[in-house]
Amino acid sequence: MKFHVDFTYRVQDREKLLSFLHSGGLSAEGPAKVLGAWLAVQSGKGYAMIETDDSTAIYLMCSEWAEYGEVKVTPVIDATRI
Repeated sequence: MKFHVDFTYRVQDREKLLSFLHSGGLSAEGPAKVLGAWLAVQSGKGYAMIETDDSTAIYLMCSEWAEYGEVKVTPVIDATRI
């Protein structure tokens, strides 16, 4: 299943967040595969697409981001395959 992850971060934590992400915070290894992640640097927002069948894996991944701001996870389906 695929999940759309919206997250916010505090502007003062931007460098700390970028360091976390560059050091493997969005590792593609394990049960949760990161399909892509993007930051809107000036607005303190970002989003990611993650694929996993393990709800615990997405919870653990997103709980690490929660220290930087709010995280919202939404399950999504491919509308072109309905």
